[in-house]
Amino acid sequence: MSFPQRLLSLALVPIIALLVLQILSPNVFQNAHTFLQPYISSTSPRHHKDLIPSRFETPLIVSAFPHWSHYEKIAKIAVILADLGYPITFITGRIFEKEASNLHPNITYYPLLGKADKITEEEFQTFISLPSGSEEAELYLQKVALVDNMPATHETLQQVFQKFRGRYGVKKPLLSFFDIVVMGHLPILLGAPGIKPDVSFAVSCHPLSIDSNDTYPFHVDKLPETGPDAKRIHWRAYQDRHQHYRTRELDLYLWKKLQNLGAVQDTYPSMLHAMGTLPDHLMTLGIPEFEYPRSDLRKNIHYFGALQAAQIDSAQEDILPLWWDDLAIAKQEGKKIVAVSQGTVATNLNDLLIPTLKALEDRKDVLVIASTVVVEPSEVPGLILPANARAAKFVPYNLLLPYIDVLVNNGGYGAVMTALDLGIPLVVAGTGQDKILTNNLVQWTGVGINLRNLTPSVEAIRDGVCKVLDDGTYKSKAVQMSKDFEKYNLGEVFDRVIQQALKDWAIGNDKVHE
Repeated sequence: MSFPQRLLSLALVPIIALLVLQILSPNVFQNAHTFLQPYISSTSPRHHKDLIPSRFETPLIVSAFPHWSHYEKIAKIAVILADLGYPITFITGRIFEKEASNLHPNITYYPLLGKADKITEEEFQTFISLPSGSEEAELYLQKVALVDNMPATHETLQQVFQKFRGRYGVKKPLLSFFDIVVMGHLPILLGAPGIKPDVSFAVSCHPLSIDSNDTYPFHVDKLPETGPDAKRIHWRAYQDRHQHYRTRELDLYLWKKLQNLGAVQDTYPSMLHAMGTLPDHLMTLGIPEFEYPRSDLRKNIHYFGALQAAQIDSAQEDILPLWWDDLAIAKQEGKKIVAVSQGTVATNLNDLLIPTLKALEDRKDVLVIASTVVVEPSEVPGLILPANARAAKFVPYNLLLPYIDVLVNNGGYGAVMTALDLGIPLVVAGTGQDKILTNNLVQWTGVGINLRNLTPSVEAIRDGVCKVLDDGTYKSKAVQMSKDFEKYNLGEVFDRVIQQALKDWAIGNDKVHE
């Protein structure tokens, strides 16, 4: 071997070693990268370390959309971060003031300006008067709940950011975590006047909504193409979708509001894409195994698995329904337990809950647990519970799900993630919000059956539940998915991203003062 060849071989050794280290031990690689970075920038590691504040000295700003299914998820994340030592300003609507004011000693509540809730009672009555699941209803809800609240949310955030800068100046990084549908961040991220966070983190509690060459658009009810023309077909679908009435109408409505707030741009991104791509980081509920494969997945997307189940407490046990012991008895008798819940947005019990009770009323080997959510079972017109069913307005899922063999619901993403984290297969129905995509992912991954209908028939529900109960493939795939969830720890994922952001801020801040 000639001298140049030997020299080249020796030069390749450390490069190959680093590649192997990155693949086999990414945490060690990241630590090595962090240690070496200051040397590359001609600054000592100790110098940068001194600039990085501790967790107790790193205030975080966390914003939650004022809807229960959003609030409770973001609140759980905030509590986990507060447990790690981060002091948190928690922003949400006044409807949750009592709950948010008592989350954790490290959490300080700050109320959203404007509406106490996401929509007024008058707006809600207008929404429920529109055809359930229709594009008209969806468009109206997105306009009034998301876009119309953007100015008040933007003003609230600017107040909080001003207080932060007034107290800390630029000696601490301004880190803002926000529920992805808290739209008040978009103006500042698109150039509106005001204080911009040093680092912005969107928190997504639904499947990825960003555009991709490898998938159809978010609301299109189709599984991805896989053939040689797949990317071309998907691209064409995005062009069509951007011109679709609902998408176009919503985007134009959003862009007008952005202009009014000073975010003047030559062009604006579509709303669903903007929410996930404008922030510096996207923290997303779930795991990549429950997503379509994407060759263009951004590096700043961080999956954090499932939300940790709340601990069982005496307060929960005090509000358990009187029939609770029937669950344990049914399990001892070898019966299958099927849970059904309608959800918190599409709340018409005739869509799914009542048909499920009828579908399984003759199954003596099944116990059905129904959560009516918005009303007491006694207040549901014409509801007659079959002998094999039990119902309550609220059932603590952290206590119920360990008993469950099949979960029937309308595709609420949080409920699907919780079920899969525990290895529970699903039967899903629903077409609103993110449910088309969620339910297609249930079908794609084989962890359940997608009924592909907002109001499935009694026969369709019966066939779906019976198939999941009788065919062990669904259960085995759900169990495998639960093992994939075990790779992710919410607190560790968030903490790692925050700590890296602090290191990057320290290095950048130091360079400014060199």
